[in-house]
Amino acid sequence: MKFKFSYEKLEEYHKQQEEIAQRDYIESLSRLESEKAKLNALYEKQEEAIGEAYKIRETESAFSQGWLVSIEEFLKGLESRIETQRQVVINHHAICDQKQEILIQAAREHKTYQKLREKQFAEFKKKEKKKEMKAVDELVVTRFKRSEVA
Repeated sequence: MKFKFSYEKLEEYHKQQEEIAQRDYIESLSRLESEKAKLNALYEKQEEAIGEAYKIRETESAFSQGWLVSIEEFLKGLESRIETQRQVVINHHAICDQKQEILIQAAREHKTYQKLREKQFAEFKKKEKKKEMKAVDELVVTRFKRSEVA
């Protein structure tokens, strides 16, 4: 007799849900890393602009004063973009945390059905062994009866 898991469709469903949750989580991590890279690029631009402003302050020429004003305006706008990007990164962290929780729950549910399958399979094996032992006992009794008759 072949083993048939009674909740096979549910186990398959939960396995698919776990795979989907895992894909979503990986995608959200990738997106978070992308957003962090954008934030780091903004920080690098900010450092470059601050360095440039420092160099211009050292020269103190009329031409450099115009550049200094431009760089300060650029830095103000950049600070605004940095703050916006920080919020984006924070939001993506929250999304990643949510996706991770969904993945953990889906993995738990799938694991529950895997354990149930294992228990049912162990019970099936136990019953099969019992049937086999009964068949062997009947065969031995039948042979014994034949040898008594002969």
